[in-house]
Amino acid sequence: MENKTSKYFKYAIGEIVLVVIGILIALQINNWNSIQKDIAKEQQILLSLQAEFKQNIEELSFDHEVNMGSINAVKTLLDLDKTTDFETKTIDSLLGQAFNFATFDARLGVINDISSSGNLELIRDAELRYKLNQWTGELADYKEDVIIRRDYWIKHTPSVVHKFLPIRNQDVFMDREDYARAIVIKPMEVPKSNYVAFLSSIEVDSFLFDYYMNQSFVSTNEKAIMTFLKETLSLIEKNIDK
Repeated sequence: MENKTSKYFKYAIGEIVLVVIGILIALQINNWNSIQKDIAKEQQILLSLQAEFKQNIEELSFDHEVNMGSINAVKTLLDLDKTTDFETKTIDSLLGQAFNFATFDARLGVINDISSSGNLELIRDAELRYKLNQWTGELADYKEDVIIRRDYWIKHTPSVVHKFLPIRNQDVFMDREDYARAIVIKPMEVPKSNYVAFLSSIEVDSFLFDYYMNQSFVSTNEKAIMTFLKETLSLIEKNIDK
């Protein structure tokens, strides 16, 4: 009887051990499957982020080029020798380029989605997670300078510039692919003395310099954002499985 009881306990213990081992293996397999699903989801997120960051870099490059054209035009006007003869169309052209500024409108759909859903934690690279958490904050200074530039231009341009020169003469020189119009208004002929008075005005000079500074702050922030975008994109691509 004792021998049979001993055999029964050994058998029962063996069965329990096998069941425990089976459960542990099943849990391990389930855990492995869950990890693989998270990795697959992470890769999908990274590919979406890659596409969004590439698009942001492309759009920022275009906007920065436009704004640098604006800065160069304002600088040319500020450095213009007022004592030499000039063509009125030259002033119209420079003003058209100067007021032809752009605003970078970042694409944030993917980053907002993964942040609000908590999926940002699926990204295993801690440095990349930190970068992505900083992204929207990087835009704060830029947005502030863009608002200052816009408000300054809206508030002062009509009172300072347009009492000398018609805006239609500047609009015709705002030639860019995202500002295409089916109809372009014919420029208005105004006396050259208006242009002379415009270039001789200290108020105009101060306005142009302030506008130049506002554009410069915007441009400086664009360079910082571009560096951030490229560095983050490099990290994103480093984490994408080849």
